[in-house]
Amino acid sequence: MIKLSPRLQIIYDMVPNCETIADVGCDHGYLTIALLEGGVAEKAIAMDVNKGPLESAKANIGQAGLLNQVQFRLSDGLAKLNEAEADVICICGMGGALIKRILDSGIAVAKSAGTLILEPQSEYRALREFLMQQHFVILDEMLCTEEGKIYPIIKVSYNPNENLCYNDIELEYGPIIIKNRPELLNTLLEKNKNEYCTILEKLEEKSDVEADSPIQKRKKELSDKLSMIRRLQA
Repeated sequence: MIKLSPRLQIIYDMVPNCETIADVGCDHGYLTIALLEGGVAEKAIAMDVNKGPLESAKANIGQAGLLNQVQFRLSDGLAKLNEAEADVICICGMGGALIKRILDSGIAVAKSAGTLILEPQSEYRALREFLMQQHFVILDEMLCTEEGKIYPIIKVSYNPNENLCYNDIELEYGPIIIKNRPELLNTLLEKNKNEYCTILEKLEEKSDVEADSPIQKRKKELSDKLSMIRRLQA
């Protein structure tokens, strides 16, 4: 079986057994190969907005002898995926704002899948807020680290009857991550605290700043973020 990076292994472990998985932004196709070889999925739809990665995925999947189980689609997000065509949709390895745009543009398709696995590499809060507003329940979350950065991996399912209300700290760091308190959370909190304090110190040096200026707004934002960290570390 193909050897996955620690990040992809976490994603792999989150995927439930299914008939069809859609790998959006499939890159080299390693996740698709692993899911098929491991019997987690019976079929896959490998999708990417760029032709190069899609061709790379096709070559790797071909070498693994799995071409008869995979469809390849050049697609901007979920544009070329039909409703209820995939039981599981993976959208990983891109910015949270882009994942949010992909979901928003194909919201009916996203809601028709039983499970979504999302790995935002930025804008985590905005993505969680969007998921909450669209009635996606967070089933599981884990933190992973790659190239010195720490990212959340989020498993969600659409439930129109669920009225969610995550608080500010949960939106920022993830309700299940906060509940489970993985060691990486402590690392992330310390990393963020040092970063926010450094920025705040530089902003404090600026004088003659009006009360409603962007600088004052940024200082309040950083102070609020530091307050969250203190509450989590208490």
